[in-house]
Amino acid sequence: MARKEPELFYHPVVGAMSPASMMLFNLNAFQPPSRQKTPSHSSAPDVIPTSSTALFPVLEPHSHHHAVMSQSAPLAPYAERKAMTLTKTATCAITGQTLPQNEMIRFVISPDYKVVADLTGKLPGTFLWVSAERSILKKAIWRNCFTSHARQAVEIPENLLETIETGLKKLAIQTLSMSKRAGELTFGFSRTDEALRSHNAGVYVVASDSSENGREKLERLAIHQNIPVIDCWTCAEISTAIGEENTNHMALANGAMARNFLELITKLNYVRSEK
Repeated sequence: MARKEPELFYHPVVGAMSPASMMLFNLNAFQPPSRQKTPSHSSAPDVIPTSSTALFPVLEPHSHHHAVMSQSAPLAPYAERKAMTLTKTATCAITGQTLPQNEMIRFVISPDYKVVADLTGKLPGTFLWVSAERSILKKAIWRNCFTSHARQAVEIPENLLETIETGLKKLAIQTLSMSKRAGELTFGFSRTDEALRSHNAGVYVVASDSSENGREKLERLAIHQNIPVIDCWTCAEISTAIGEENTNHMALANGAMARNFLELITKLNYVRSEK
């Protein structure tokens, strides 16, 4: 007796299939899932068909609550960005406070184990930061915190404080000379007055021995515009620094050099102050 071949069914994707295969095969796997606007809490988790699970569909690994939240919850708005600051800070070796570096002095231990005030911040080697206040600097010298930091005996110059003050004044007045070469320095009473009125000046520098009449007028104009007034040098010192004669009034334009100049002056004022 001839064996009767089983009746085959033809599927448009898979091809010829037997009735047993048709029972195991989930034809709904090839149908795209219906999109619902908001699934109810009582419905079962969605079935996500994939190519590897066509015969045996697998439930989505996420919970139903997560699916509801991901579909219906609105996106949170971006948090407001805070303004970025470029002020560098450091920790004082004496007080342990975190302060801006423009209010501190950087010390470096030289190869011959001597303490050097690195006023430019470029010297290599073991270093530490100390507040620029004169009382804190005196305490650092008295305690000899440099030895404990270097873990070896170091030599502290006797005139270290005087060296720091003199070095800061020298660097600041050199900044004025560089500003002139860069075209960012205006000098002379009339030109300084014009620079202050045009709101382009960042610093007003006046000789400490200048006449009261001209100084009072320009100083009042600078203070009205919140422009710092600096009077650390005499007329002779200022004139020598910029290579001019009888210079009593100068205006330094806004920019990187003005910021560097004010940073040096800030440290100088801290070193001179006992507070």
